[in-house]
This record gives sequence, C-alpha cells and structure tokens, in this order.
Amino acid sequence: MRALAIGIVGAGTAGLAAATFLARKGYTVRLLERVPELQTVGAGILLQPSGMAVLHQLGLLTECTALGAPVSRLYGTSAQGRRIILDTRYESWKPGSFGLGIHRGVLMTSLLNAARGAGVSIETSTDITRFQQTPSHVQLFHRNVQGNEVLLGDFAALILADGTRSVLRAQMSVKQQATPYPWGALWSMVPTPTGNDSTELRQWYQQCSEMFGIMPTGCTHQRRDVRVSSLFWSLPVIDYPKWQSLGLDRWKAQVIRLAGATAEPFLQQIHRSEQLAFAAYADVWMQRWSDGRVLAIGDCAHAMSPQLGQGANMALVDAAALADSVETLAPSDSKAWPAVLDAYGVTRREHLRYYRQASRFLTPLFQSHNTALAWLRDSGLFLARHNAFGRRHAVTTLVGARTGWLLPAKEERALYHWDGQQDKTWDWSGSEVQGA
Repeated sequence: MRALAIGIVGAGTAGLAAATFLARKGYTVRLLERVPELQTVGAGILLQPSGMAVLHQLGLLTECTALGAPVSRLYGTSAQGRRIILDTRYESWKPGSFGLGIHRGVLMTSLLNAARGAGVSIETSTDITRFQQTPSHVQLFHRNVQGNEVLLGDFAALILADGTRSVLRAQMSVKQQATPYPWGALWSMVPTPTGNDSTELRQWYQQCSEMFGIMPTGCTHQRRDVRVSSLFWSLPVIDYPKWQSLGLDRWKAQVIRLAGATAEPFLQQIHRSEQLAFAAYADVWMQRWSDGRVLAIGDCAHAMSPQLGQGANMALVDAAALADSVETLAPSDSKAWPAVLDAYGVTRREHLRYYRQASRFLTPLFQSHNTALAWLRDSGLFLARHNAFGRRHAVTTLVGARTGWLLPAKEERALYHWDGQQDKTWDWSGSEVQGA
C-alpha cells in the first residue's frame, strides 16, 4: 500500500526546516501555504548557536554565515551610554562562539531552496480551513477558487507550522491560550554607515518604557555588496497610531536623546514613516503540542516575546527534534504517528518550558511603564554580571542551552549546540561530535 504523505501547513522557518528533514528521511511531504507567492522578506533576526547547529545539520550554515553578520555580544546601557545594564558575551559560553545577525529573507531563501532540493511539494494559494482525524489518517479541507470547502486529501500526519495566529491550532483537542502582548516594536533595515561595522547588538534603555537597538544583519543573496543593519524601537501597540501622526522628526529626536550620536548615521537614512514596519507579538501556551496525528511546532505552538531572541531558533530546533523523533519510524508505517508525536513533546518539554517562563519574566522588565521593574532589572543584571553563576546563567540562556533555572548539571542539555566551528556540533551533554 502506498504510504500517505505528511502534510505541513505553513512555509515559514519551522515548516520549511521540518519539511526538508522529513523529505530527506524518505517521506513524501506536501507543504501547504495560504499565500499565492512565498515572500523572502521580513526583519533582521538573531540566530543563536542552538539554531545554527540545526542549519549545520541541514547543510545551510556555510551559506548563512557568509551572508549574515557575527554578533559577539549583547550590550545595553542607559541613555547616552552612561551606565552599563546588559553585557552578555558569547565568548563566555565557549571560545569562538557567536550569534548571527541575519536578514530573514536570507534564512527563508536558504530553507526554501533546501526544501525544493529535497523533493518537497510546495503548494501555494492553499487555504486550509479544517482537518478531520480518523484512526488511520488525517483529512484536510481547503477553500477552492470558487470559495467552496472541499477535501484536499488524506495524510498520515499533519504538522501545523502556520504561526502565532493559526486558525487550525484551535481545532486541536488541547487546552491552549493565545494572549497578545501590549507592546510591539518598530523595525527597519538600512545600509550600514561607513565605519559602523560593529559586532555588537547594541541597545539603549530609558527605564522600561523606551528601547532603541541596532543589530548587524549582513547582506542578502541579491545584494552581497551592501551590508545592512536592523533598527528596533519599542512601542506600545495602542500608541502606534499616535506615533504615525506625530511624524518622523519627533521620533528621531527621541532616539537621539536616548542613543546619542551613534544613532544619527542610521537615522539619516530613514526619510518616510513607511520605512519602519510595526510588529506585534503574542504569547501562545498549549498544554501539549500533539493531538493524535496532529502536531503544532514553531510559533504556532509556543510563540513568545522577542526579548530572548529565540523565535527562529526554537522553530529550527523543533524541526530537528521532530526529525529525531521519527528516526525509528518507517515512512510506510502510519500506525505509530500518534506515539511518535507524543514522544516529540516529551523531548521538547523542559527546553520550551524554561524559555517560555524566562520570556514571560523578562518582557515587562524591558517593555512596560513600571519604574520599579526598571530598578529591579538594573540591580539584578548588575549582580549577575559580577558573579560567575550569573554570567553563566545569562550566556547559556542566550545561546539556547538551558532547560531549567537552577540545575547546573542540566544547563548544557538543550537539544542542539554549536560551538562556532563549522566542522563540529554539540550533543546533549555538551561534548564534541566531529563531523556531525
């Protein structure tokens, strides 16, 4: 009997990576995307060693590091750089390690090419409206060009990777909650001014209510000769219309008061408010991520605040963990899928629980109007910088390597690590695995 295909809804980071892994293992994969044409656009993102390890497994790390920009540390100060608030260096984790600032379009192009090369069937303009499970398969329904709901086909398993606002996630028989954050961020990408080739992700804070950041972001496949930087400005969601009405000059003056002369050559390249896009976020919680033959991954399963810079990394690690979970499952064996997806959830539980808790704890410390929290943040980070445990905790959280708050024996047990050398990766215990 011919094996049923695996259906994946959503051609973002999680969906493309999972599709590639599964196709390379011999599965027939149909990747279903609602939009008519895949767009390789978006903000700059920070990839951590955990995410880069997965790119290494996919054979995409060399391409991405060639186009991205190394980030040596996260460095944040009060207004005008008067007082250090945050200073976390990748070198403190493992010598030679670093983060990678990268254009989302570069990552998506690399993943898209890999998926096509693996034989994944990518079907755009496919609006999946619902699914229906049977003991042996999952039926998917979509809206055709006439606007009618029709059966798309039968699938051995369904992977939901359609993002924070997934309408299919709510159809899973799983307790869940999606809560919008009251704060978002304006972002833009501009050519890096001459003489500003920093390897720092630089941030300035005024209490918890103002934040401006600059991140080196590399270049794109289309313009390898132009290095760009990503700019970020924290803003409450309800204040975005007011920001638009007040105009750019007032905003630029506010940024200069916060960040000083360092920001000026970047701001000089922004002439229209349309050059700044506004991004809103949400917190997604699920009691478990699988329901029979259906699994949620990436932001669909566990969207969180961008404060820890883990979104794309978690999506990549999800995909790799799913590939590991199906390692012993033959492509023609459809019966075992519910057990395999349950097992995936067990492997991801500790890692995701820690980062979700850390994200919820840190977000109001950087995005709120609470001045007491600003004092608490600054005092706590000062103490953390000046003792070995605090520095270790901060950097292992940053690189994606923690699974708990207190147990040092488990802090290196995140699923995937990479030490900055392109011929090595790291296993669960943190020991070197040559050529992995």
